[in-house]
Amino acid sequence: MHAVKLNITDEIFEKFMGLIDILPKNSIKIEEIDTIPFYPAISFEEAQAKVKTSVSGISKNMGKDSQIVFDKLLS
Repeated sequence: MHAVKLNITDEIFEKFMGLIDILPKNSIKIEEIDTIPFYPAISFEEAQAKVKTSVSGISKNMGKDSQIVFDKLLS
């Protein structure tokens, strides 16, 4: 199975959903993400490298103040 993210204008959303309805049942699963936070996927290796870099910087006193980090994340 493949996954895609579509951005559909309000004007054609209902028409698009009608098109999906004529396809074989259970061939497509639609999950609206308007109300679900969307996080871009990164590979395991990329995540591992980011964590390794962050952790190695702590012992070199290269860490960032947690309040600054959280403020940036939440802004």
